[in-house]
Amino acid sequence: MAPHTDEPGAVANIGLISSSEAEKHPHAPHEKNGQQPLNANSWQIDDDGRVATEDEVRDLLHVVDKIPPRLWVACFAGILERFVWYGATSPLQNYLQNAPGGEVPGALGLRQAAASNIVNALILGSYITPVPAAVIADSWLGRYKTMLYAAIIESIGATILFATSLPVAIHEGAALPGVITACVLLAVGSGAFKTTVVPFIADQYDQTDFRIRTRKTGEKVVSSRELTITYIYNVFYWAVNVIGFFADSTPLLERYVGFWLAYSVPCCCMWLALIPIFLGRNHFVRPAPTSNVLPDVVTALLYGIACGFRMDAAKPEAQLQRGRRVPWTDSFIEDIKRSLLTCRVLLLFPIHWLCYNQTFNNLISQAGQMVTYGIPNDMMKIAGAISGIIVAPIIQKGLYPLLTRKQVSFRPIARMTVGFAVLTLSMVYATVVQKLIYQTGPCYDAPLACSAAHDRTVPNQISVFLQIPIYFGGALAEVFCLTTGTEYAYNHAPESMKTLVQAIWLAMAGIGSCLALAFTPLTQDPHLVTMYAILAGLLGGATILLWVLFRHVDEVKDESE
Repeated sequence: MAPHTDEPGAVANIGLISSSEAEKHPHAPHEKNGQQPLNANSWQIDDDGRVATEDEVRDLLHVVDKIPPRLWVACFAGILERFVWYGATSPLQNYLQNAPGGEVPGALGLRQAAASNIVNALILGSYITPVPAAVIADSWLGRYKTMLYAAIIESIGATILFATSLPVAIHEGAALPGVITACVLLAVGSGAFKTTVVPFIADQYDQTDFRIRTRKTGEKVVSSRELTITYIYNVFYWAVNVIGFFADSTPLLERYVGFWLAYSVPCCCMWLALIPIFLGRNHFVRPAPTSNVLPDVVTALLYGIACGFRMDAAKPEAQLQRGRRVPWTDSFIEDIKRSLLTCRVLLLFPIHWLCYNQTFNNLISQAGQMVTYGIPNDMMKIAGAISGIIVAPIIQKGLYPLLTRKQVSFRPIARMTVGFAVLTLSMVYATVVQKLIYQTGPCYDAPLACSAAHDRTVPNQISVFLQIPIYFGGALAEVFCLTTGTEYAYNHAPESMKTLVQAIWLAMAGIGSCLALAFTPLTQDPHLVTMYAILAGLLGGATILLWVLFRHVDEVKDESE
């Protein structure tokens, strides 16, 4: 399940510490069993909450702080929106690709290539929109109003999708213009919403200092903002996986009742998501919008490029020597340099998203070529949600603490590299599955298209459950890679550019969707084996590059601590 990611996409379990935070304090006190108690409820609130000294910050165990209720309200709104996104997109490939009356449900009969292009365009729009939305949020409307208006736009899109999927609307020819209009509104609304809700959630936790807390055992610990933010996002993305499990069940309604009922559920939920957003308006922390930094960022970048790609040359003193007065300070240039270093690590993620997003289109079509035993082909994505719910606690509570106790460094670049590698193996396996489909009758390399298919009602006789390892690998990639990428983008971005860097991180998925459009000629039989093989090769190469080019980032962090 993608994030937000997303989506891209990200999963983690609640009540868990990130391995990177644990490694920062290897000498901090631990419980007898070696586990690190992290739940904020485990310490007493009768402590004065004074600011911790430098020695206390260094020596005491860092824990999750108490989290205000308004933050969970914001999380709830974000979780509902993710349900809408997954619930609306799950049946979309079938809705677009297949004609009505076949073994696989359908409405418009546009075939796989055209349907995949529309789905990719929807994903592309939802991940390109965050960049202008971030500018609007930071310089004009603020995050709260941007999030509210985005939710309204997405609600209207979900309503149009539902209304034009009614049988009478399909019969009157309203389905195609309706789904295109809905996709535009969903892309704009979802893109703007997810780029603002992530930092907006963190805004609700406004404690910035390390503070002393006393646990019930009398042990003194230190509340950590960084650890608390990680915990919050872990809860959020884990809950997104849980809600994704239910959202991916909408194909059951599609198969046994109709698309109109499948789309009525996300339509209703999106309007419901407006309730906590609106009711919490007087309780939320709502930072006022600041000046738009993007024009100054672009200008400073141009000055730096003109001076031999040296950003220090864009600093005020250096520009004054060239006869220019600039409105920014040295610290502004340092913020840009820090943002560039953060974004540089993210540049390989479009290849990752290109492969990961196959779950929204081509893998759904692949399932439609297999024996599904009455399970809707577009419901197989639920295997990813189930896998995420299961593997995240195992990794977060089992693997990460084990590595910490063994003093094995497993920092962000290493985790992201593992995520890339796991998804590469998933693409290799998807290639093998497609090859097996083509080697199985009755239609072999033309599934559902031969006379033996009896008007597209008899698929090739191979079990759809062979797909499960693909989705399991995707869930592992989420834990190791996408969650880490989201945290990396937030934690390493300067305060004044967090929303912009988050938008750039999300835009990597949009670029991945652009790359997917180049594969259109291969998204049809009998070329799908070639397509999956190329994807596996590209991601394998990106995995090697990520480790070779950026492993020093982890090494530098280790040395600095």
